[in-house]
Amino acid sequence: MKRNKIAVLAFLFFVVFKMYGEQPELINEESTFVSDYTENLNYNGIEIANVNDIKFFLGLHTVARFQAITQENVFVLSDGEFVEPVKLGAGAQTSFANLEFRINLSDDIVVFFDGLLATQRHPTRWWGGNGYIYFRRMPENSFLSTFNGIFNYIDLKVGNFNADFGDEWYRRSMNGDVQRNPLVGTPVVSTMGTEPGFEIIHKRPRYGLMVGAGTGAPEQDMADDRNYSFRSKAWVSPFQNMYVSGSFYTTDHGAGVARGTNLFRRERLGGSYASVWNFHNDGSGGGEGPGQVRIGDGKELDAFQFDLTWRPIPTTHFKAHYGLANASGPNPVFNTDVGTEEWSYYGADITQYVHPSVYLAARYSEADASSFGDVAAGSVNRLQIGAGAWITDGMLLKLEYVSQAASGWDEGTVGVANFVDVGRDPKFSGIIFEASFSL
Repeated sequence: MKRNKIAVLAFLFFVVFKMYGEQPELINEESTFVSDYTENLNYNGIEIANVNDIKFFLGLHTVARFQAITQENVFVLSDGEFVEPVKLGAGAQTSFANLEFRINLSDDIVVFFDGLLATQRHPTRWWGGNGYIYFRRMPENSFLSTFNGIFNYIDLKVGNFNADFGDEWYRRSMNGDVQRNPLVGTPVVSTMGTEPGFEIIHKRPRYGLMVGAGTGAPEQDMADDRNYSFRSKAWVSPFQNMYVSGSFYTTDHGAGVARGTNLFRRERLGGSYASVWNFHNDGSGGGEGPGQVRIGDGKELDAFQFDLTWRPIPTTHFKAHYGLANASGPNPVFNTDVGTEEWSYYGADITQYVHPSVYLAARYSEADASSFGDVAAGSVNRLQIGAGAWITDGMLLKLEYVSQAASGWDEGTVGVANFVDVGRDPKFSGIIFEASFSL
């Protein structure tokens, strides 16, 4: 504990005497919040080539973390029995990075793809992330220009990408890309459903609509019993500094397909906290979403989410979300019927800039189950308090204190956070330091 206090004091001492650099614009007042993220145009990168008016951009995000987190009452199901993991100590995480490529074929057609150079779940592998094409219009010299009357009203996004459900995925950490997130970790429930599909987007300065569909899985799956996912979203900006949205997602895989739902559980990126509520965090895949509540053990899912982004004054940013999710069907891991899950989850965070390059932030998030198969349902909550300092325009330092606990569950309940027995009231807490660079 004494060492933790010294680390906090050292960080505060540093930011007081190192307050320089410019705060990047988190929300562009001259455009809609959603368009900046939906099209990935907020990824500036550097222009590496311009051939026949085709522009090539390269982006890079890197992050390194040091954590001192301890956990209590953690038992993990392994080979039919609950085992207590080894005691956690302080240490550095693997450094993670994202390499991004953006090709502007014209002002109206953008190709984007990225690679994840080591992830929390698989730190020794390179994973594909997003890969898609965004159309605002078709080329005038193409036979597809016949459809440009329609493109006066819609945009089209097609490929493999994050399903546009909720707004948290716009501002959460995504492997090495962490500077959109004022804190280190995400809320205790955080959507990240990457899947092949398409979205049709109707955007106007103050409102927008989206409808889309996908495979309901993070990669191709040709099984006949694998169903599609469908989603929709509507957003409105009633004031220049306020943005409100509502999202819906549904999928229903057949009983014969060996996979669960994708939106809350298939997170290849893992989480920001290493080894918590888990056996290990190595190349075996044991690090998938450490500490995260992963709704949807079965093969059917209906989910709704409502989001608010508000900046009452330029130095204060407030964000909140509230979601509902019902999941059911056989669990592909245990090959058993888990019954029905009924969840509500919510979170709110505030960021206050005390200097153009220094801010304080706090977030509270919680997931509550009103039904979880045949066991007594409970809740999991997470509190995060932190600070950040911009050293240069592309370099950000963060320090966060995190505390998380589960309560109310029957002993022996697994599937809420991987194979952890949440019925023993597990908890973890500690500090985590993050240094990141983006271009």
